[in-house]
Amino acid sequence: MNSFLSKIQHNYYEILKILSFTFAIAIVVWITPRESHFKYEFHIGKPWNHKDLIAPFDFSILKTQEQINKEKEMLLSNFKPYFSYDEKGTEAGRSLMIKNFSSSWQQFDSLKNKQTDSIKELQTLLSIYDHVEKGIIRFHRSIEGKSPNFAIRLIKGNKAYEVKLKELFTINKANAYAGKIIRSLQTPDSAMLMKIIANSLVQNVIYDDEKNRIAKRELVSQILPTQGLIQKGELIISQGEVVTPEKYQILNSLKTQYEQEMGKSASWKYVLLGIILLNLLLFYIEFFFLKIFKPQIFNQLKYLNLILFTQVILIIISELVFANFPSWSYLIPYTILPVMIAAFLDRGAALVIHLITLMILGFYAPNSFEFFYTQFIAGFIAIFSTGNLSKRWYLVKASIWVFVTYVVVYMSMLLVQDGTLKNISYPFLAMLAGSSLLILLAFPFIFIYEKLFGMLTQLTLLELSNTNNKLLRDLAEKAPGTFQHSLQVANLASEVLYIIGGDANLARTGALYHDIGKMKNPMFFVENQSKGYNPHDELSYEESAKIIIGHVLDGIEMARKEHIPEQIIDFIRTHHGKRRVEYFYRLEKKLNPGVEVDPTQFAYHGPIPFSIETAVVMIADSVEAASRSISEPTEQKINDLVEMIVNGLLDDHQLDNAPLTLKQLTTAKKILKKKLLHIHHIRIAYPD
Repeated sequence: MNSFLSKIQHNYYEILKILSFTFAIAIVVWITPRESHFKYEFHIGKPWNHKDLIAPFDFSILKTQEQINKEKEMLLSNFKPYFSYDEKGTEAGRSLMIKNFSSSWQQFDSLKNKQTDSIKELQTLLSIYDHVEKGIIRFHRSIEGKSPNFAIRLIKGNKAYEVKLKELFTINKANAYAGKIIRSLQTPDSAMLMKIIANSLVQNVIYDDEKNRIAKRELVSQILPTQGLIQKGELIISQGEVVTPEKYQILNSLKTQYEQEMGKSASWKYVLLGIILLNLLLFYIEFFFLKIFKPQIFNQLKYLNLILFTQVILIIISELVFANFPSWSYLIPYTILPVMIAAFLDRGAALVIHLITLMILGFYAPNSFEFFYTQFIAGFIAIFSTGNLSKRWYLVKASIWVFVTYVVVYMSMLLVQDGTLKNISYPFLAMLAGSSLLILLAFPFIFIYEKLFGMLTQLTLLELSNTNNKLLRDLAEKAPGTFQHSLQVANLASEVLYIIGGDANLARTGALYHDIGKMKNPMFFVENQSKGYNPHDELSYEESAKIIIGHVLDGIEMARKEHIPEQIIDFIRTHHGKRRVEYFYRLEKKLNPGVEVDPTQFAYHGPIPFSIETAVVMIADSVEAASRSISEPTEQKINDLVEMIVNGLLDDHQLDNAPLTLKQLTTAKKILKKKLLHIHHIRIAYPD
């Protein structure tokens, strides 16, 4: 038991990697449809390249979406809409008219026999109101352009009546009718009466949204999704026969029915097993590809999690769209996956992972070959047009190139299938344009990923290396000598890494920040001191060493306070490794001969460099600092200095954890020598 737990403890990091892949496979299998996959590929206008196909069972021929939409449009064009009669509104309008008439008549005292006239005129108004209020229709788009004989269904009480539009008033027609009757009375009160009735009329025939929605749904539900029947044993298509639109619909109906039947039958267990094995095999290839060919990615769990997380999210979204909105499949920005991986990790890995993801999606994508071909080419172009995304323009450029690629591939497919470009679908081109534009979502996703996975992109490195950033600006003001030293180290390290391989921008940025801790006590470091004064003269050697060593911890504290990423802080903590402050250590030993001096009091806390970038910055830092102490520098002195320092770091085991080869070290020394010669303006002695 203890042996088993010990093995788990020693291999827990590898176990976590396997668990990450297992979890990703489980999610992909869970989201993948359980239907069996139809084994034949077919396209309109292409010959049937398989053997003669005989119907394995009875099945109905499905209607195309275009046919269903046409039937739906025909049914709805003859649909008689429902309108409700507003009885409460009608009564309220009638009461308002009586009230308005009473108040208006009391103010009007120019006529005699007021009592007799008012009753007569009120009865006239009520007669007009009751006539027109049998139906004043409120306008709705469902009756727009309809003829007067078009019938609607009027719901009054609990019954519905068919009423023609010509039998109803509009508000304008009701006012016109009232005006005609009132003018025929030839009374001096006509203006008053017209005003009263105009203010009282109510549009009481109102479109009933809920009733019409239910009625339309019931009407559309009567449309049959099928037309005709293919019987078991009937020949569907012969080998070599061209797939016509009619044959295509029959084949598509068989495919749909076949996948549904297989999903319902007992064979679903075997289908599920097949899905598991197919996904397992593809992720197995991805696992070992990264392990063998991209160990720098495989050895970091966060890199694997970034890849798997992005893959799984894209697969989930794609599968849901395939199942529910297949016509929108090409709107998904599939190329955002390789763009993100290329920006954070590696272009070669991005291409392979994009390929594997398309293979997973290809089983259920509509027109799988066209889908795979289109998306693979687009992904390839996206990767090489964005590169490591060192400029924001590159992502915009990638979006443009991806759209151009989509259009070229689409046109090529049309020429192959139809032999003409007459059938270009502009809505489909708009969808491709939308997919290309959605690649720009990589901008916010990159920011989120940097925070989520603790990673850096070239864009962030460029922003951090801006010397106007707060920490670097403070360094230039408080410790100008250290700032100049950091600039030289940054240039040396980036130049070396451009040649031997590695992230030159990461090393350059790390080098700029590696000595920021010296800002706390700038005058205790020789590059910032004025001639004739050295504050170390007032301290013991042990105290001086403590201040020198402390600049590493001070730098880490300052960087974290300003939220500098850990990848940059690594350069601060590793640039001296576990070396001693040799100058003060030797002075302490000389001051106390025969006394045991504790070397740990004069040693940095480490750790030693663990990457090519941190190792190169350590070498560049040591070489640049030491070169300042050379009086009358010559080519030979520079050569000896570089050899001595690099060999000293090797002998002191400071580079043991860095993956630097001897070839890379040899090249690095040559570059450093050449650059230092230029820095010190030394002319190379040419042979006679």
